[in-house]
Parts: sequence; C-alpha cells; structure tokens
Amino acid sequence: MANKHHLLLLLLILLSSPLILASPLLSIPPHLPRPLIAATAALMSARRSTARQFLDAHNLIRANFSEPPLIWDRRLARAARRWSRTIKRDLQCNITHSGGPFGENLFWGSYGWDWTPADAVEYWAREAVDYDWASNSCADGKVCGHFTQIVWNETQRIGCGRAECLGVGVVYTCNYDPPGNWLGERPLG
Repeated sequence: MANKHHLLLLLLILLSSPLILASPLLSIPPHLPRPLIAATAALMSARRSTARQFLDAHNLIRANFSEPPLIWDRRLARAARRWSRTIKRDLQCNITHSGGPFGENLFWGSYGWDWTPADAVEYWAREAVDYDWASNSCADGKVCGHFTQIVWNETQRIGCGRAECLGVGVVYTCNYDPPGNWLGERPLG
C-alpha cells in the first residue's frame, strides 16, 4: 500500500512540475506500472497540447495582421495557472483581473460545453469587428482590449492557464509580456 502511495505522489510531483512538462526529453520512470505510465504520458501530452493550442490560436490571429509569432513562456503560464486557480476558489467562478505586471485576457465558459483554448482566443479575437483602426478606438459600448492585446506588436511571450469551476464553468487566463493596450498607442507595428 505504501508503494502505491509513493507512486501516486511521484506522479503528482511529475505532473505539477513545469520543468518536466516542458522538457522535450521527458522520461517516465520505468518502474511505474503500465497503466500509470499510459495515464501519465496522456496527461503530459494533454498539457503540452493545451499550451500548443493557445500558442497556435494566438499566432494564427497575429499572422492575419502581419504580427510576429509569440513564444510560450513557462513563467507566464505558471502565473496564469495560479490566477485561474484563485478565481476557481470563488464558488461562482467570478472572473476579475489579477492586477499583475503582465497583459491579461480572461475567459469564462459556462458548464456543459467542452471549451478549448482555441474557443477562448476566438472569442477575444471577435472583438476586431468593433475596433476602428482609423481612430484607434473601440465602438461605443463595445470591448476591444482582448483583441488588441492578442495582436499588440511589442508583445513577444504568452503563457496561459485553466481552472474548472465544478458545475459552474471553466476559466482561462492568458498573460502577455511585454503587456499591450497602452493609452494612445496603436496595437500594430
């Protein structure tokens, strides 16, 4: 029984370590039971693919505006995961900005849907229709800051996190560095 607990503890440590998850030379300890190895590999792959989904969705939008691609930043992702978990502690899963040093986009999706990172990025990007390029402003009563943060020229790095509020919904947080949306500045280079 103690061995099973040690293996589960090792698995949890492995899965929560951003260094191990980001390592291209990931090696799973050979003494883990086969079902546990398969589950570990699947979860690690899902985590990596979530990061890839966020990155690809952002870079697709940026490419449409001739902006350079972003790179994934584990430090930003760690901060985003922490903030998503903080939001999760509120039983209603009410989203509020962290007030941190990075640019930040938040997404809340209701329970019962299989929300993906691409869904969140697409939702933010839809704000482009309300952005007036000539006046560098958003249409009255509309929000455009999520979109402009995605395409902000000086932004180079991104990191995102997710938390599920059981029975309520899912929260995605993306952090951007350097942050965008500076008053009086235009998003594109």
